[in-house]
Amino acid sequence: MKGPFNVQKILNNNVVIAESSSHEEVIFIGKGIGFGKKFGDTFEATYYEKIYSLVDEREKEKYIHLVTKETEETLLIIHEAIEKIHDSIGFQIEDTIHFAITQHLALALQRTRDGTDIQNPFLTETKWLYYDTYKIAEDIVAFLFQATELKLPDAEIGFITLHIQSAIRHTDTMISPTSDLFTRCVKYVEEKMVEPNKKDTRSFRRFTGQLKNMIQDPLDDVASKVDKEIILSLKKNNPLCYNISRNVIRMIEKSADLKISDAEVIQLMISLRSLIAEQHNKA
Repeated sequence: MKGPFNVQKILNNNVVIAESSSHEEVIFIGKGIGFGKKFGDTFEATYYEKIYSLVDEREKEKYIHLVTKETEETLLIIHEAIEKIHDSIGFQIEDTIHFAITQHLALALQRTRDGTDIQNPFLTETKWLYYDTYKIAEDIVAFLFQATELKLPDAEIGFITLHIQSAIRHTDTMISPTSDLFTRCVKYVEEKMVEPNKKDTRSFRRFTGQLKNMIQDPLDDVASKVDKEIILSLKKNNPLCYNISRNVIRMIEKSADLKISDAEVIQLMISLRSLIAEQHNKA
């Protein structure tokens, strides 16, 4: 949608409702863009840096409703946080996801003000499945703390990660089949051998990285005599690792319709063996 636009309404100093020459309505969001503006003024979006527009009808209605509930200062801080997300991922997110992140950050800040205890049972899995995105979410939480002096809990970092990941994948689906399979595999391993308070360890990170690669980018299934011999040796000397890894492999093959190679099985068993050893050493 191209300008120039005519101002229809000023929601606050940072939110302007305008209309294009073809009578299409758009909401512009940006620091100070509404200051001094009045109905009928010409509005040129190109005059401003870090400005975002909403054109989807449903998202515009929801955003207008949100503006009436949240303070101007809070929404401006959230807008700046989303701009940081744009800078990190390299593109502007879609309208639906833009509103979803805005609403979530507003609620997260309010929950923190109220002292509400937030739990995220999939925090560790989210962190290692989407590690780079998780680091972006950490930066956003750090920015919000700097701007508001409200420290969002780690659980919120996980939720923000999923919103950003949703934007990266250009989909509204927050949990993909791949991430669901990853979570089920990790939960199974946790039940069998890993104490909940010892998940954030180097060996656990390596295990989750191996598992992620196996699901998303498996090696070609090229069998070899050496691989078979190694598997038999690991089975004899580490039956727990062998049984757990075999069950994980079956879960992946059945759910993702994949054939996992012997080389992948060996790597997984070694990762599990290291995980068990580290757990025992720290017991």
